[in-house]
Amino acid sequence: MHESDFKAAMAINSSVLAEMEIPNAFLESLTKSGKAEYTTLEIANRIEAAVHIWRQKYLKRHLNHAKAERLSWSAKVKGLGGDTEKSELLAKRADSLLEYLKLRFPGHPQTALDTNKIQYNKDVGLSILESYSRVMESLAFNIMARIDDLLYVDDATKLRATVSVYA
Repeated sequence: MHESDFKAAMAINSSVLAEMEIPNAFLESLTKSGKAEYTTLEIANRIEAAVHIWRQKYLKRHLNHAKAERLSWSAKVKGLGGDTEKSELLAKRADSLLEYLKLRFPGHPQTALDTNKIQYNKDVGLSILESYSRVMESLAFNIMARIDDLLYVDDATKLRATVSVYA
């Protein structure tokens, strides 16, 4: 397996999780308070919550804007699109940051949103695909870790052989 296989498995898993419905249990768990220090998982959870909120704002404003355009010409003049585009841009940037965190910390537990989606999912096909892609992701990560270990030992052995020749 290669790093691209690992990234492909992660992409499949992310894609499947993105298709799953966001459960009400997750929406109700969103808090308004903050802490001074955060772990990587807490940061990822907060980013996912922000992405969801920004996407909801985008969809709501986009629908309202479409209705307003149909109703009156003055809605076009008011420029409702600015905040809508900003929410979508923020959501895309946060998605990129979240993907970076998942790549940087591949052994990290799943986020609260992913856990809730898996727990409350009603689509059997998505459940099977998600669990299969999660297993593939784990296998790819383990194989990559073993390859890195072997390369490290190989480099150390070569270095030791070079030092003993000159000693």
